[in-house]
Amino acid sequence: MMNTIFITGSSSGIGYETTKLFAKNGWKVIATMRNTAKGEELAKLPNVEVVKLDVSNHDEIRRVVADVLAKHDIDVVLNNAGYGLMAPLEVPTEEQIHKVFETDVFGTLYVNQEFIPHFKKHRKGIIMATTSLAAIIGLPRDGVYGAAKRAQQGMMESLYYELRPFGVAVKTMIPGGTKTNFQTPLNDTTGYEEANARQQEYLRDGNPEFATAEEAAQTIYRAATDDKDQLRYCTDSVCQKLYNQYYEMGYEKFKQWFYEKLFK
Repeated sequence: MMNTIFITGSSSGIGYETTKLFAKNGWKVIATMRNTAKGEELAKLPNVEVVKLDVSNHDEIRRVVADVLAKHDIDVVLNNAGYGLMAPLEVPTEEQIHKVFETDVFGTLYVNQEFIPHFKKHRKGIIMATTSLAAIIGLPRDGVYGAAKRAQQGMMESLYYELRPFGVAVKTMIPGGTKTNFQTPLNDTTGYEEANARQQEYLRDGNPEFATAEEAAQTIYRAATDDKDQLRYCTDSVCQKLYNQYYEMGYEKFKQWFYEKLFK
């Protein structure tokens, strides 16, 4: 029987490439997105069904998931929809802050809630989320986004313990950076200019060690098919290096090293 994956945020970047990769490998893909016009090319692929879903709309999540589960036996859910924001903490508006949390936190939460009974009943399956290195390590200009991603990561890690007794796996994909148009550029806000040059080494798309969306999709596919009891997967070498250093050095030593890397 064909395996089926449900993906949010499939219109571009990691979600787009993940949809293509799973379909190429013989999976049925329910590719959801806010604007289905952006999914016209995906809809032409065998085994891909493009579905409208705005994860900031709780009622729409309920309707879409119920409809999908009535038609398909979902094996994997990938919470990939995200709203990026990179700015000093004093800058974002209330509207921007709410948008980040509505998409990255509450969207993931409500999608998970709708699928959990299905997975518990069948006592198998995988629930995944694309989080961020900012969910593990505090990064400058990532205060709002990092707060949302830490909430998302914490949610998924709690869910791991809740669902493991039912035979359901929970996994998080952790990009350190991906060469997509997802995040806004660094804002050269007055009073913070001196930090920009050094930060660009790690925090801009130009870093050659950042994964492409295609490479990130490969990591997601591996996580969905490796049958490992592994919770966290770094999708690129920037993430893996900083992640390893963070835990090997200990927080106090790491923060001093990282500060000097970014500001000196």
